[in-house]
Amino acid sequence: MGRAQRTHRASVRASTKELNDDEAESSEETMTDTSHASRAAELIRRSRALYEGSGEAIEWVAEVRRHSRRLDRESDSLTDKLRRTRNLATRLGRAAGRSVSVGFFGLSQAGKSYLISALAAGESGELETDVEGRRLNFIQHVNPPGHGKEATGLVTRFTRRPSTAPPGYPLELSLFSEVDLAKVLGNAFFNDFDREQVEVDLSPGHLRRHLAALQARRTAAPTGGVSEDDVVDLLEYFEKRFPKTTEQLKADYWPTAIALAPYLEPADRAALFSVLWGEVRELTETYLALRRGLADAGHADAAYAPLSALVRTDASGELSQGDSIMNVDILERLGRDDADRIEIVPRRGETLLPAVALPRSLLAALTTELRFVLAETPRTGLLEQVDLLDFPGYRGRLAVANLAEVRKQLQDDQVDPVAQLVLRGKVAFLFERYTDDQEMNLLVLCAPSHKQSDVKDLGPVLETWVHATQGADPATRARRDPGLIWAFTMFDFRLNPVPSETEDLMRKGWEGMMKLALLERFGAYDWLREWSPGKPFDNLFLVRKPRMATAVIETDASGEQAILPGQRARLDLLRRTFCEDPTVQKHLADPQAAWDSMLSFNDGGISRLAAYLGRVAAPEGKLARIGEQLDAGIEELVRHRFGPYFRAEGAAEVDSKRRLADRVIGALRQRPNRFAALLGALQPPKEGLRALYLRADAVVGQPAPATTPAASDAARTPAPSSDGGLIDLDALLGGAASGYPPGADSSTTKGGADAPPPAATNENAARFVRAVLSYWVGHLKALPEDPHWLRHMGLDKGALEDLIGELITGADRSGLDQALIALIDSAESQTAAMRSQLAERQVFVTATRINRFVDYLGSDDLPPDDRPRSLVGQQRPVFAPPPPIPHRGMPALPETPVNFPALYIVDWFETFRALAIANAGHAAGRDISPEQNARLGQILALVAGGGAGST
Repeated sequence: MGRAQRTHRASVRASTKELNDDEAESSEETMTDTSHASRAAELIRRSRALYEGSGEAIEWVAEVRRHSRRLDRESDSLTDKLRRTRNLATRLGRAAGRSVSVGFFGLSQAGKSYLISALAAGESGELETDVEGRRLNFIQHVNPPGHGKEATGLVTRFTRRPSTAPPGYPLELSLFSEVDLAKVLGNAFFNDFDREQVEVDLSPGHLRRHLAALQARRTAAPTGGVSEDDVVDLLEYFEKRFPKTTEQLKADYWPTAIALAPYLEPADRAALFSVLWGEVRELTETYLALRRGLADAGHADAAYAPLSALVRTDASGELSQGDSIMNVDILERLGRDDADRIEIVPRRGETLLPAVALPRSLLAALTTELRFVLAETPRTGLLEQVDLLDFPGYRGRLAVANLAEVRKQLQDDQVDPVAQLVLRGKVAFLFERYTDDQEMNLLVLCAPSHKQSDVKDLGPVLETWVHATQGADPATRARRDPGLIWAFTMFDFRLNPVPSETEDLMRKGWEGMMKLALLERFGAYDWLREWSPGKPFDNLFLVRKPRMATAVIETDASGEQAILPGQRARLDLLRRTFCEDPTVQKHLADPQAAWDSMLSFNDGGISRLAAYLGRVAAPEGKLARIGEQLDAGIEELVRHRFGPYFRAEGAAEVDSKRRLADRVIGALRQRPNRFAALLGALQPPKEGLRALYLRADAVVGQPAPATTPAASDAARTPAPSSDGGLIDLDALLGGAASGYPPGADSSTTKGGADAPPPAATNENAARFVRAVLSYWVGHLKALPEDPHWLRHMGLDKGALEDLIGELITGADRSGLDQALIALIDSAESQTAAMRSQLAERQVFVTATRINRFVDYLGSDDLPPDDRPRSLVGQQRPVFAPPPPIPHRGMPALPETPVNFPALYIVDWFETFRALAIANAGHAAGRDISPEQNARLGQILALVAGGGAGST
């Protein structure tokens, strides 16, 4: 045994020996506690009900849309939402049935490894497991030597729960799904290729030709491996991670892919998905090779492997890990080690499938996780109730124009460019996958205290994890202790003496540390600024490895003994300047306790960290968060998406609409300076309209909701305070803050004319308009789903949902579809030009007409006398133009300049009030039969978890 290993083991022993049994026993057991098990079972049942009810709702929409024009228009958006809900329900159900897991992610790899060892090691100070009668040491036999860098390409799960592996196959592995492969390759393309240098054709014409060729090869039955729900999951992944670069895919590519992918043979499906990685031939070939391995394994989600997947016995009889699937270097053999096969037993769900042999490199590429069952009870007791997940560290991303540049970037002519891209895409995606699946309820992020990490793109992924597992807003996060634990590791570097050190330099050092380790990379995110209402994130821990601070602590063979002579006063000054730093006080709840714990001998702060983990690792917090997400998903479907299809009649509905208008206007008037941006967001993105026009002859599938405007910028924009600025509505209305009269009713006139009877038109125009309105409705329905954009706009989600519902109903009631069809039909009937030549003109006409409706809510189609009355002026019709200027005369100017933007906003508010009231009696479900409504009621009861659907 080498000196370094002896020192490591001694450090682990020293750091854990003072963790008393009372702390270990204070945490409740996870799934053995009856109340927790009962709560988890209830959440699993509700998740299953939500999943099944959403599936029945998809069938209901497909059937009823043929009889309901309004439902038909919203059906694509509804189906998209239902598929997303099914995916969420699946994830939440699985998460509810799993033990609490703590993820360890290392911006400091050495610090991460030490923390895991200190928390998971047994009495011997080692991480060990028993495999087929042999004792394996994690450091010696499993973890590849990294030589200072991350050497693994998969997640390691440290657990005390015994394995159910069949004899001869003791290693339990988790595997990618087929749609995961597309995410890995897409991640590699978008992050490792320089998009400024790589030419990618995402034009509507090219995409339509590409899709049309694949549609011609559609099979009659599904080919396996990918479902419609899977493709929606793929869409959601790219929509969240690469919103700007995938904008051109929304109108045509995604709707077609969702309907088409399950019915394509492997090569055609690879061609379909190749759009997501720039149609790079080598990546498409890699997708096919990896997909073939999954197919050979029966598209299993897990597998059992022999010990030879990790270690082999060498000539001397010792175990060697040179060919371990844990080692990232194995990926270099992709496609070249067909003779080196490992026989595995796949498992799909709880069913074991026939054994199959896969090439070693292929198995390494497909494996996401290795379960490491600890042989000894950990000293901390933490792992008796939770699992620890060790994530491979992020790799630096490349910026290449082609595959040939990969070797140049890495300065290594021997590496396989494709293998390097797969590795980087896989490692980055693993953290994203576990985040989306809510595998880890707690996350320990290890950041070096003495330098800045070179990982630059973790912020958005970390924010996604915070929002999913902790809560998307401060009020939700405040319901429980923070599950994000930020550990400043390698703190011994901060204790070492510095030449010419002064108190001022110490203070500057702490300020610099906070910037390097926390603020520069993450300071712009809302969760850091405000974790709970009025309180920033302050869950930081200081950790050092015992025996490493020999410059300030006297250390011998038995451990740390005392502060070195001459260092006590200096350490006291370090402590005082640290605790007085304003940023430290802001982001560290108890600086004194954190410092004292870090400096404690033979501990280094691990006791304080372990005690906190033991407290928050109880399952209540995890189960409560899953319940919150289920409640939100159920409410979204029952109240907002399908609730409008139940009719409410009579005067009570008019009063309800009036109250709704008051709520919406009350919310909007707080942000008049954002009103123009809101109107822009309510209009359909023009980028997708041309693609819709070109594909009007194709079967309309399921358009993807558009990304909210400026979503990537809004993600880092704090919620605005109440507007002041140029648009002062209070001044226009008389100066009182409450001057906008609640319930002021100018709706004695029509809020937009009702639709005329539909006229006969050509089918191309009608098909295009149906697609456009479906796309627009999907875009509108996506707006309230984006918390970043809502915060950027300062809008209440409920008020925006109400506004959008009335806007859609008003468009339907006023016959916007017929107006659009007439415009499109007129232009096409007057020319012999090809559709591709008409596209720009028709897109302009379509966008202009819809935008007019958003801008004036149909009032511009009414004579002035039939319009609602403005609150400004003497019974002036809304949107009345200013008096004309006399010929050769001068305009009559008022003494006080007219604030035309504010006047427009006030008129829009009154027009919206009239529109909402006029919508009374025009419920979304008015053309749905009683039998269909009864069936909908059964489905909604099932979704809510309190009823049963039909069999």
